[in-house]
Amino acid sequence: MNQVQLNQSIQEEGLIPLGIVPLFYSESYSHFRRWIEQKKHAELKFLEKYDEVRREPEKLLPGAKAAIILALPYSQGDGWPLQPNEPSRVAQYARFNDYHKFLQKAGGRLVEKWQKGSELKDYSFRVLVDTAPILERALAAQTESGFIGKNTCLIHPTQGSFLLLAEILTTYPFEFDLPEEKSSCGTCTLCQVNCPTGALDEDYVLDSNRCLAYWTIEHRGPIPEEFWPWLSKYYFGCDICQLVCPFNQEAKSYQLPSKIIPKKMPSLFEVATMNQTQYEIFFAGTPMTRAKRNGLRRNALIALHVTQDPKLEEALERVNQDGGFPLEETVRQIRKGIASWDNVTLGLTLK
Repeated sequence: MNQVQLNQSIQEEGLIPLGIVPLFYSESYSHFRRWIEQKKHAELKFLEKYDEVRREPEKLLPGAKAAIILALPYSQGDGWPLQPNEPSRVAQYARFNDYHKFLQKAGGRLVEKWQKGSELKDYSFRVLVDTAPILERALAAQTESGFIGKNTCLIHPTQGSFLLLAEILTTYPFEFDLPEEKSSCGTCTLCQVNCPTGALDEDYVLDSNRCLAYWTIEHRGPIPEEFWPWLSKYYFGCDICQLVCPFNQEAKSYQLPSKIIPKKMPSLFEVATMNQTQYEIFFAGTPMTRAKRNGLRRNALIALHVTQDPKLEEALERVNQDGGFPLEETVRQIRKGIASWDNVTLGLTLK
């Protein structure tokens, strides 16, 4: 099987073939270690584990020679900034069923197809979709087209950065992509200028301690109030640094394959007040479950508060009947904020 046939089979799955690269990224690994040592990963302790495998990715498949990099495009045509009266958003990758399963199954079908009646049948393959400690963007950046942007995303010059990655490791000795002159961010700083929380102040470095996506997805406790205003824009994840990127302006506005149907998102009030059954109906099988039920309720309450939604008080009363960590503290913070607003209003009235 030649690379043209390989790429055609990947495209038939609705995916983008990015290239074939060696399992080697020493410079990127050193960059990752500095990032960890500087505590830029916040409380993501799992990133500190399995360091030996991350450093030597060939250990993930004995005898592995190469990684075939493929991507699922997922842009759904969002613009920036939000339109007037547009409710707080969910990051685009989380609006449809879990991409891990989709890519894992697609990768399995590809391997089965490649091994059927070809010279590849006696070689080993392993499909990875966030299922092993590997620096996938570092591998993808070694393909002919991809590069890492100042927003730390992999950027393809024509497809943009709304790409979910998968790797297929193999013992087959494919020819690697040849290094060539690539596109780059150049002097552009739009992602840094538009990041509302300062998470991208340093070129090519993401500070998770200041990233809205970290606080709304990974963090389990109360969210510091300094980040609250931006939950009026995104209450799960954040796409701002990608939406303002010129490479995404040039990419297709809607890229999600037709076989994947985005879900209709419930209202903020519905999220803030949902019980376990409703949570499963709304979000089962999607990346939204990463934040857990009370994490999503916390986020929605904050969004209702900062937008001064008229249904906030009803939501707070419902949450009081079915709270739990971290909702009690979030409700206390909101009540304190409402009292401050009332005092300011009273002061203005008395003047």
